[in-house]
Amino acid sequence: MREELRRVGERIESYFATGGDPPFVLYQYHPKQEWEVRRDLGELRRWLESPPRRIGCAAVSLADLFWAALDDSGYFNELVDLERRAREANDGAAVREVSEAVGEILREPPTLTDRVVEKVEGCEERTAVFLYRAGALYPAYRTSTLLDDLRGRLARPVTLLYPGTLIGEYGLRFMDRAEAAYGYRALIVPRETPA
Repeated sequence: MREELRRVGERIESYFATGGDPPFVLYQYHPKQEWEVRRDLGELRRWLESPPRRIGCAAVSLADLFWAALDDSGYFNELVDLERRAREANDGAAVREVSEAVGEILREPPTLTDRVVEKVEGCEERTAVFLYRAGALYPAYRTSTLLDDLRGRLARPVTLLYPGTLIGEYGLRFMDRAEAAYGYRALIVPRETPA
């Protein structure tokens, strides 16, 4: 298992051993490493679930929740048509409007946060939460909002697999496209690139 993943796992293990505030971790990686990171998640999951740790893992696809929210809104087909027409017309303002509309859908009840909480409600108490496929949210929704909202509602360790670039020690560029954000209240663990 990768050393940086072991550090994430050890923080989760320590929380279940000693208590305190559950760790919120952001595992940052380059968007092109998506498949490798999913493999990393599988290794970490096996490590956490095996004896002596026996920590359950709930892997939640943010892409699945994103598409469910759009389906439930009743506006899915209309949004797809609007985006297609805006892209064909090379109308950047109209594309941004579609993204803003999608963002509003994710903020309306049941919010994206509500959907994550619902996914893990039935899990055993000794369960860590892993959020993956965050790239599907770009550019409609910033993951910092999700983590802040979850912090008040989910008393479990949460690890967000974050596709983007680390800027300095604390800045993050979501999908290597968004402006750098510095407001994350989570431990940032970069996936090191082999030399």
